[in-house]
Amino acid sequence: MKKAVSLVLAGALALGALTGCSAGGKKADNEVKTLDVVWFSDGKEGESFLGLADQYMSEHPNIKIELIEVPYADLESKIKNMLNGKEAPALARLTNLGPFQNQLVDLGQYVSDKNTFVNSFGEGLKFVFDDKVLAAPMDVTANGLIYNKTAFEKAGVKVPQSEDEIWTWDEWKTAMKTVMEKSDCKYGLVYDKSPQRFTTLLYEAGGSLLNTDLNASNFNTPETRRAVSFFKELHDEEIIPSSVWLGSENPNNLFRTGQVAMHFCGSWMISNYKDQITDFEWGVTYLPKEVRRSSVPGGKYLAAFQNTGVEKEAAQFIEWISKAENNAKYCKENSYLSQVKGNESLDYEYGKEFFDIFSKELAATDSQPGAEWGYQAFTGAVQSDLRDKLIEVLAGKLTADQYAEDMDGLITETLKELND
Repeated sequence: MKKAVSLVLAGALALGALTGCSAGGKKADNEVKTLDVVWFSDGKEGESFLGLADQYMSEHPNIKIELIEVPYADLESKIKNMLNGKEAPALARLTNLGPFQNQLVDLGQYVSDKNTFVNSFGEGLKFVFDDKVLAAPMDVTANGLIYNKTAFEKAGVKVPQSEDEIWTWDEWKTAMKTVMEKSDCKYGLVYDKSPQRFTTLLYEAGGSLLNTDLNASNFNTPETRRAVSFFKELHDEEIIPSSVWLGSENPNNLFRTGQVAMHFCGSWMISNYKDQITDFEWGVTYLPKEVRRSSVPGGKYLAAFQNTGVEKEAAQFIEWISKAENNAKYCKENSYLSQVKGNESLDYEYGKEFFDIFSKELAATDSQPGAEWGYQAFTGAVQSDLRDKLIEVLAGKLTADQYAEDMDGLITETLKELND
């Protein structure tokens, strides 16, 4: 009898090994594998993501995707707690790869072809570090110019209608002053109180925060001084109201009142202004240039985490959702720009012509802004000083020279700390 029981047990163990239930815990190929996704939503992105996830699960019955929704303010702490508890999520929607760079899966190990995958994205958000593909851009934003069309028409000022008509900084300044004189606008421009937004002027002036290798400061330059001095001129001449950068007034609210001719902002304001502005017509025009054209990309990534046991499945899902048709669906539903090649001009329900201009701004931007702001351990460490010391310049407490010198020293010290 004991011999018979032993034979039954031996057979069961053999069957377990054949079906993937071995002592080593290796899963069977047809076993359902769960991909838990830490996700935050600014609007209806979660709904869009789940719609695509449902489609993927119908095509891949062995995959189950579950959303763990958290407020954006709690995102990093939630993921860090999961990592500390050795319960890393399979995937996460991230705005900042820096804090998790050492815990992310190199997608290049699992996608069908690494080079093809990487080359399916255009310039914008940086997602390859030290030849490792640490995430995929889900969407991308750009800085640009929204203008009060009613005020410009009343003043008889035409905005650039094509990339051949783009203003220089001086032409831009003259146009805004004319609108202030000949319309009901009290100010020419509101400018988001953001260091990322300010650096658009820095790049347009031909400058940058760092050198091309991202290992030394490039801040103490004539190009930096030109950008800072021009920004201060716009404030000193009251083209930009001091209440935003030297106070706490919301630039969006100011523009909505019709008192301001232009808003230097991010592409997401298109969908915000769609329903919020009813008293005047508005539109989007091209950013001006000094030495060159430039915007600054921002946006969000989808990344996979190590030590989950489903790294391959997570990477394969990222590859699938990054296909042009899937990414286009997500971006159109949420009024986002896409970094996926082929999606440069999407058929949005509202504002297609506006998004096309922002997309062209990204296309005209070289790789330096995305590389610098993609170096998030660096920008995260310096951006508050970049903004606060610039406010001191606007207030007359620092000169442009002193600002360039102070930030150059701070940037150099930050890079040293990062590399030690």
